[in-house]
Amino acid sequence: MGSIVKESVNRGGKQVTRYRAHVRRAGFKSQSKSFYSHAEAKAWLRNAESDAEQKKDQDKGIYRFSAVADLFAKTPPRRGTKFWSPTHLGYWEEQFGTRDIKTITRADINVSLAALQVKKVERRTITGQIKQTERPISSSTANRYLASLSSLFNFALDAGLIDRHPIKGGQVRKLTEGNGRTRILTTEEEDRLIAEAERSTWPPMALFLRLALTTGARKSELLRLRWADIDLDRRIAVIPKTKNGEVRALPLVLSVRDALKAAKKVQPLASDLVFFNPKDPGKPKNIETIWKHVRQRSGLEADRADSLDRVVLHSTRHTAATKLIRGGANLIQAAAVTGHKTVGMLKKYTHLGADDVVALADRLLEQRK
Repeated sequence: MGSIVKESVNRGGKQVTRYRAHVRRAGFKSQSKSFYSHAEAKAWLRNAESDAEQKKDQDKGIYRFSAVADLFAKTPPRRGTKFWSPTHLGYWEEQFGTRDIKTITRADINVSLAALQVKKVERRTITGQIKQTERPISSSTANRYLASLSSLFNFALDAGLIDRHPIKGGQVRKLTEGNGRTRILTTEEEDRLIAEAERSTWPPMALFLRLALTTGARKSELLRLRWADIDLDRRIAVIPKTKNGEVRALPLVLSVRDALKAAKKVQPLASDLVFFNPKDPGKPKNIETIWKHVRQRSGLEADRADSLDRVVLHSTRHTAATKLIRGGANLIQAAAVTGHKTVGMLKKYTHLGADDVVALADRLLEQRK
């Protein structure tokens, strides 16, 4: 604890009052300093005590990046801290885990961001295994990692653990993102895919595609779908945990509801999965080969030169989001169906063409009586 002692000293042949401030704290070296002003002594004492308290906290590891990250993950989200992913946070803990969070600079972040750009994409299989691909992480994905780190620093700033945010204010710039995949299926292409899926050696493939096209759900979400999570009367399928870590309800259009009713009648007792593996009913079906054959037979396997403009399973998600917007849904309504966490992330899926823009202007902007 600190104290201030008033004393009289000779200064140039004149007796003057001096104030000696002392700081004594168990486990720390005692400090003292003299001032000719009581206000200055009091201010120094306050700062010295604060420094000692912070040093004590540092010794406990309170400012260690990994400790802050752990606290951040456990704290309910609020403005500025909502967007983050455990995968992203895990990467930054690998980079800065033992560092004092106050010492992390823009240079440190930029170096780690550069390392992230050459990191290979990892995919989690349906069985939970992690497989590394040969494709490097895209700029848009790297920006999502950066957004998660920024959320953590927002939390640390609000909590008083740091004095300045090392990312904000243009200190760390986002990477330039490409347009990504832009393929949107036409109605005729959807019909061709479903027709070939109905001829598939795996009968549920057509139902899988219809669900994908009418809900905008991800492949992993559909393959993990269980009958216990489906309410056929309310026409809702609940996904307990999405990629974003949130619960989401999928709408079941009438034709899909009827197809699910038919599928339930032949469901094996050994599995609650909707899309189960016939050879191992307790596990989801691996549809990669079947999906490739469906594309080939429908003439959509490699129908365009640009690989980013070809049909992939994620094209169904793009298509569903775009059809919702074209049908009059706003971005918030579309996000409620597709499960996009932010409206900004949904914008890149809403590919309104020239004809759509003209029709939209006619409907909403021309003020005719």
